[in-house]
Formats: sequence, structure tokens, C-alpha cells
Amino acid sequence: MDMLSRTEPSFATVFEFTTMGMAIISLNGQWMKMNNSLSAITGYSEEELLYTDITAIFLSEETDKLLRHLEQLLSGDLRSFQIEQRMKSKEGTIIRVECGISLIRNSDNEPLYYMAQMKDLSIKSEMERKLAESEQRYNSLIEHNPAGILTSDLNGLILSVNPAMERILGYTKTDMVGRSIHHFWEQEDQAEYPTDSALLQTDNYMLRVTHKSGEKIELGLKNVPIIVNGITEGVYIIARDITQHNKDRESLRVAQQDLHDTVRRQQGMTIKFRQMRGKFIHTLCDGELLYRLGYKPSHILGNGLYEIWPFYMAINIDKYYRRAWSGEENVMYEATFRGITYLTSLRPIFENGRVVEVIGSCVDITERKHMETELRDTKELLESFINNTTDAICVLDQRFKVISVNSAYEKVFGWNQDELLNQPLPIYPVFLEEHHKEIHDILKAGNQISGLETVRVRKDGQLIHVSVTKTPIKNEKGEIIGFAGITRDITERKRTEELLRKSDKLSVAGQLAAGLAHEIRNPLTSLRGFLQLLQNDMKGKQHYFDIMLSELDRINFIVSEFLVIAKPEAIQYKRSDLINILQTVIALLDTQANLCNVQLLLEFESDIPEFICSEMHLKQLFINLVKNAIEAITKDGQIKITVSMQGSEMIRVRTQDNGCGIPEERVKQLGEPFYTTKEKGTGLGLMMCFKIVEAHKGTMSIQSQIGEGTIIDVFLPTQPISKDISEFE
Repeated sequence: MDMLSRTEPSFATVFEFTTMGMAIISLNGQWMKMNNSLSAITGYSEEELLYTDITAIFLSEETDKLLRHLEQLLSGDLRSFQIEQRMKSKEGTIIRVECGISLIRNSDNEPLYYMAQMKDLSIKSEMERKLAESEQRYNSLIEHNPAGILTSDLNGLILSVNPAMERILGYTKTDMVGRSIHHFWEQEDQAEYPTDSALLQTDNYMLRVTHKSGEKIELGLKNVPIIVNGITEGVYIIARDITQHNKDRESLRVAQQDLHDTVRRQQGMTIKFRQMRGKFIHTLCDGELLYRLGYKPSHILGNGLYEIWPFYMAINIDKYYRRAWSGEENVMYEATFRGITYLTSLRPIFENGRVVEVIGSCVDITERKHMETELRDTKELLESFINNTTDAICVLDQRFKVISVNSAYEKVFGWNQDELLNQPLPIYPVFLEEHHKEIHDILKAGNQISGLETVRVRKDGQLIHVSVTKTPIKNEKGEIIGFAGITRDITERKRTEELLRKSDKLSVAGQLAAGLAHEIRNPLTSLRGFLQLLQNDMKGKQHYFDIMLSELDRINFIVSEFLVIAKPEAIQYKRSDLINILQTVIALLDTQANLCNVQLLLEFESDIPEFICSEMHLKQLFINLVKNAIEAITKDGQIKITVSMQGSEMIRVRTQDNGCGIPEERVKQLGEPFYTTKEKGTGLGLMMCFKIVEAHKGTMSIQSQIGEGTIIDVFLPTQPISKDISEFE
């Protein structure tokens, strides 16, 4: 049965249409009926809550209190109760409601159901909160304002003061509220500051008043009318204590005067200028320098550059003035006038991002310029000596890192100054590292190293012979502040000495060859003839004759090589094809290579042009090189000949084998007469190879490692051989 059917129709109407949430709850605590307002508060429809426990939508920590009150209603201890409860809406938000519940009984006083009324407190709370916050903001504006604020009615009666006003005047709020403002606004000179007119002021004004302590203070004031419903009811008086401000202003005036006096008495000169009507007009100029230049401030102030200086000076200074006026910081220039040279530094003054003035400071640098000139002349003389000497010079700091090197150093070692700057010198070979450390120790001890002959590494990895002199650099106190090194390239000298040594050997070899050739060749010819005659008569001993003839031919070959050394041989130069020359060499030696299990490879990495050469001697050269390589290979070897262009004017022929290799200390002696690594060699074949390459204006280099093989690079120029070269030199 509908619970509302038992009530009067008017109550049913109120139940349904009131804005307050209403509900009928059964005696066992279940929802039996609710109106639309309660559904709006909770977010649940009546169908969703019907016959569910009312505690389901209240927070669990508050349901005990609610159920306890319901029991008290049922027992008769309470007629009704009203409590605040927190409810969880369908959307999950927490709602504060004011919940009033009473017990409905029938005519026999038997309990029928509970009648609940619920009011959403969140809307009221939000309005109250906003109102409270607004009041707090207003109070904060007044209470925490650094300016003193006094509220007065139109008759001058003080209604309120903030803490700042209490601090300014020294009086408390109790001292001031309810009293006339004129009591505190008494002036020393009422004619100058009429107190009655203070409330009528609309602009900023100033009053001199008396602090509670008796001290005279100055106030800066501003009146703001209080208007309610269009009617002025009073005035806010906003005050600031400007006593200190006025004192500071006076101090500033005194400081400005002191500054003016300082500028006047300074040894240099200070200027200021602005741009007016397209001209730079000076607004300040003073200092002792100004008078030494023959001017007074009156000659400068209000005038432009062309009205002060000679035209040639003015047009030069004008460009610096324009740079500073455009906003460039720290513009500097030098000028000379009447024998005085001065340096000016200009700096723009900005306001709101715009240049409004430029200030300049000038100092007399005449004496400094004389010293700079003398120093520059000395420096140029020293630099000329350093840069034009052929000796490599470097300067190092205390950590042995490069400060500077001269151009000769760059030429000798290949590195330029930018690559070496602030870096340790990379010219020391790895095998001299310990020696390198010893040199540093000697220098750090303050000692000098003179004429040390050693080797250093170029940028391209080449070792060069050098003579080194190193000296500590000391300051006036005798402290080491760096190190200087002078290096002389003595590679050519060493090479010349080596050539002289080889030349002596060659000369001896030539003399020996000439003597041996004449002494041996004639008997050899006779012996060979007689052996051939005897060969016909001793048929059973044929193999002995073959051995003897072979050995005689070998002796004859050696004598022929001696004769080549003893007597220069003419070389016939003509345009030839290096490809054909090398292919012929391969064809001649291929059979011997196969017998020795050696593979010959010929590879051309680029097109090789024809060039002027002696074809016969080049064949002899490469035959010797390939034969030497075959003899150096024990088994399963490979000899690769690679031909390539090195630039446009040089051909490189590389012979590379995987033979036994040559010790490093012996590589340097290869090519000397009678020096050989072979058991039965003479050392003359490789020497002839060097001579053939030199006759063609080329170079030959040998690289070898034990167990890995040998690489021989022959470099031949493509340019024609000079016509006056007709024999080995």
C-alpha cells in the first residue's frame, strides 16, 4: 500500500514537490518512498534505492551514529533528531546533508515508519565559503598592504586603520578609531597645509606630521572615496612614509654633486651624448684630459662632433658614435689630437629596451703608445728572425704543451701551428720514449740541452735526423715559465755522409773491379779454350767438363759485373710501355718461379702512360728484384707486382713477396757494394738496381719484416729524362 495514501492529500503534494529531499523509511531501515528532490541530491532514482538499506549510501564511519538515533526514536527516547551526515552520491562524490528524521505512529501510538528530511549543505557551504574568501581577500588587502590605509567618514572621524598605518604614525588602532583625523594631521604650518582641506584632495599630496614619538615625518597621501549606492559615505586615505625617500633624494643630490666634482678632477675624461635632430649632441664632458686637449666643458656641451673636432677626426669618431647608439656594447676607439693619444670606451644606456644616451670614458695612453711602438719594433725584429730562420723553433708551456711554432717547424715536421696548439709534441718515436722523459727531467731541473743529435718523427711517419737545442724560459724571479726548442734538420747532412761512405766503398770496388777484370779475364779465356779442346779427347769425363765450364761462366759473369762498376755504360732512352716491359719480365721468370713453387701476379691498378726510359735496364732492374724475391721464398710463395699512378707525374711499381724477410738493421745497408744477405751473393746486383733507378731520376725504398716478407717500391717519373743524361752518374 502506498504510504502516502494514509496521509492527507496536501501532505502528499508537499512531499512530491518540495525542494527539500524527503523519504519514508521502513522500521527495519529500508527505503520505501522518496521524492524527486532527494533523487536529485543522491543521483539515484527511486527504483534504484527502493527496498535497499539506507546505510548503503551513507559513509560507513557515520552509519553507526545514524542507526543509534533510529533506535532511540523507536524506543521513545527521542521524538525526532537532526544531524549532519556525509553521503556518497551515485557519481561517487561526497555530499554533506542535514538529515532530520522523526517516527510516524498511528492513532494507537504504534510506529508505522520513519519520515526523513534531507537538505544539501554543499550549495550553502560553497556560497558561505566564497563570501568568507571574499572577505578574507578584502581584509588581506587592507591588513597586509604595505601602505598605511585609514578609513574616515566625511567629517574626518576615523573608522578603521590597518597595521601599516599604525606603524607609520606610531599610534594603535585603539588610539585612533573614533577620533578626528585632524588630531593626527596637525601641521607646523597650517597656512601651507590646511588640515580641513586634506579630505577634499583628489591628487597625490604630501603632509608633514608628528609621529607619536615626537619625530617629524613626511607622508605621501592619496584619497580614495568610499561610494555606496552612488553616495559618497567616506574616504580611504592611503599613506606612505616618504621621510627616508626625501632623505635619500637629498643624499642623491649630494652624491651627484660629489660625482660631478670627481668627474671634473679625474685624470681622464668622461663624456655623454644623445642623438638630437640627426646629430650627436654632447650633454656631459669633463675631466683633466679635456683641459690638456685645450678645451673647457663649455666648448663641448650642446655641440656636435663637427663643431668640436677637425673634420678628419669628427668623421672618424662619428662611425664609433653610431655603433654605440645602435646598441653595440663596449665600442672602443683611439684618437690623437695635439700630440695626445687617448682611448675612448663607449657604452649605451638603455631604457625600456631603447638607447637613450651613451656614456664614454677616455684615458690618456700617449706614454703607453710610445712603449707599444718600441715593443712592437722589438717584437717584429724578433719575429722576423724566428720566422725567417731555417731552424725549427717551438715554445712550450710548463706542461710541455705547445704555445707556438715557427714556419720552419711546420715545414720540417709537417704539422701546422693550429694542430699542435695546447698539445704535447707528437714528434718523439716510440722507441725513444724513455729518452724523451730524461730530456724533460733535465729541462725541469733548469739545465740546457745543446747540439743533441737524434731522430724525430714527421707527420707522415718518416724518421728524420735532427740536432736539438732546448732551453728553459725563466721570468725575472728566475722561475721556469716555459721551454724553448731549436731543431735543425740534419737528414741531408747524414745522407751526404752516408753517400760519401758508400762512394768510398764504390771507388774501392771500381778500382778493385778494374784490376781483377784485367788480371782474370785473359786467363779465363785461355782456360775455357783448353777445356773445350780437352773435352773432345776425354769422352768418359764429360760431366766434369760441364761443371768446370759452368763455373768458368759464373766467374765471367762476376767479372762482367765488375766491369760495369769500373766503366760507366751508356743508356739508350726511348719512349716505352711499362706494361710490355713487366709482362716480358714475368714471361722470362715464370718457368723459374714454377720450379720453385712460386706464383707470379701482375696487377695494374690504373692506366699507365708511356714514358721515356731505358727498356733494357728496366728489364734488368725488375728481373733482379723478382729473382731476389724468388730466392727469398722457401715454399708455396707468391710474388705480387702492383703498378699504380701516384698523382699525375709518378709511377709506383711495388714488388711484394711472402718470403723470409730481412732484419731491420740490414735493410739500411742494402745496395752497398759487396753487401748481401745471400750465401753466394756478391751484393752487386741490388747496387745496380739502385743505380738504374737513380739514372731514371726515380727512388727505391725497401720495407721488410722477418717471417712476413719484403716490399720494394720503385718510383719512376713520367716526365722525359733530361737530354744531357747519357750514362750512369
